[in-house]
Amino acid sequence: MKKIILLLLFCISFFAIAQESAFVISNKQVVWQRIYESTKTPAEVKSILLATGKIKFTGEDSNTLTGEISDFIMDFKGAGYTKMGTPLFLTNNSKYFGNFKIEFKEGRYRVTATNLKFKGESISIYSGGIGLTSSGDDNLETYVLTNDREYFKGSFEGKNSRIINYSFAQLFDVSKYTKTDDNW
Repeated sequence: MKKIILLLLFCISFFAIAQESAFVISNKQVVWQRIYESTKTPAEVKSILLATGKIKFTGEDSNTLTGEISDFIMDFKGAGYTKMGTPLFLTNNSKYFGNFKIEFKEGRYRVTATNLKFKGESISIYSGGIGLTSSGDDNLETYVLTNDREYFKGSFEGKNSRIINYSFAQLFDVSKYTKTDDNW
């Protein structure tokens, strides 16, 4: 009986974690995707997100907006973590860049972020007269996918994925931004 209860608890927690994940691997790249409930029009969503200053739009049609994320910093504190336990590629020292697409349907919109890269601090290591230098530019796949880029590394499914998911979810959630009424 004890084993059945433990197995049941394991299955419930496994499915809860699997449903929370907003990441998939597509063409050996990490893709983040989330659906939001909203009655706002594409023009209203564009206006609200443009006002954040964190993204810019590069194209649009009747039900789709496309654009770029630039100089975006992951919010590890908002996700509930401290700098001490957070990997360097997710701290304030790294600024993220990428592309996004927002697709609209009745009462909801779906955001897909791709081509995620970041620029961190440059690193120089000198030993025995030999120097190695890194510009600090890298893509997310290097840190979260296995060498063959077919699977997520075990460490990604925990803290790392929660920080990235929280940060992007907050960025694209138009319901959390309040628009001031200039007509007083």
